[in-house]
Amino acid sequence: MKIALIAHGLHPIKEPFEGGLEMITFLLCRSLMQRGHEVHLYAHRESDQRFDVRPIPTDRLRPECLLSSMAGMGQDETAVREMLAYTEVMNTIASEGYDIVHNHSLHYIPILMGNLLNANMVTSIHTPTFPYLQLGALGVEAHNHQTFTMVSQSLARTWKNLIPSATVVYNGIELSNWKFVARPKGNYLFWYGRICPEKGTDYAIEVAQRSGRKIILAGPISNRDYFNDKVAPLLKKKNVDYVGHCSQKEIAPLLANASALLFTSTWEEPYGLTLAESLACGTPIVAFEGGATREILTKNTGFVVPKHDVEGMARAIGSVAQIDRGACRERAETFCSHELMVKNYLDLYSRVLEQREYHLKLDIC
Repeated sequence: MKIALIAHGLHPIKEPFEGGLEMITFLLCRSLMQRGHEVHLYAHRESDQRFDVRPIPTDRLRPECLLSSMAGMGQDETAVREMLAYTEVMNTIASEGYDIVHNHSLHYIPILMGNLLNANMVTSIHTPTFPYLQLGALGVEAHNHQTFTMVSQSLARTWKNLIPSATVVYNGIELSNWKFVARPKGNYLFWYGRICPEKGTDYAIEVAQRSGRKIILAGPISNRDYFNDKVAPLLKKKNVDYVGHCSQKEIAPLLANASALLFTSTWEEPYGLTLAESLACGTPIVAFEGGATREILTKNTGFVVPKHDVEGMARAIGSVAQIDRGACRERAETFCSHELMVKNYLDLYSRVLEQREYHLKLDIC
């Protein structure tokens, strides 16, 4: 198949990944190529050059004087650049003759324009109902000609009023990158992810302090104000170690040798890739309730406490030694593999193509 993958233009699709969406796009693109498909990746121009990268031209707007004129009219420069960049991408895609166009962009323009393409369009939703995506969904609500997917049942329920019929395709991880450790060498807690309010980094540090345990943290600083106000002061406390923005290769041994992963998301987490990666390492999890957490975790692989319940999470840490680390790995192998994710997307592509062929035959008849 000839496939167009549309990423967002905010961050490169390469390691170290800014977040889960970048990693998922990377794995899907690489896996489709390994299976012999022709894949064009529409993404940030600094994305992994092993891919056939078609840059999303957010850095171009001609003539530049338009920006100052539009700013005077109250238009946001970044929003204008993204709108024009994705419009250019979709016009290019329309002329390329793709079998499948798979959109992961988090932007409304691919949804709106993709609905008008003479192509098989799949849009995957990875986030809650952010305004830009709502714009797209509302724009095609009455005349939808594309297939929507969600990364969890929880997310599908969140979107049900706007997108009532979506296929759930769970995210997946590359299991071989996350080695199983039956007897961890460390006696510390681990937390990693984007450092921002919705990931609750400060809660993780507070939990560790209350439980009297050392904590190691890793991840990019996605919200500088939050980091400065809520996280940085806590890094000065005893037994708190922040190791920065690390690659998967650097994170894996830290995660695998931890006593437990703390999962402190304060929003309704659409999936939670750190949960899957921790399970693959055999590391038990203590998590806040919400989003897809209970779809990924089982009673044999971790503990779930009410959101914001720092005391409850601290108490649960005392029971993580009861968790069978082998059961964690088994859960990852049966539910969290990227191979399963790619298979499910390929099955969906096949169904979309079959439906298209069926409708074409009906039109001929």
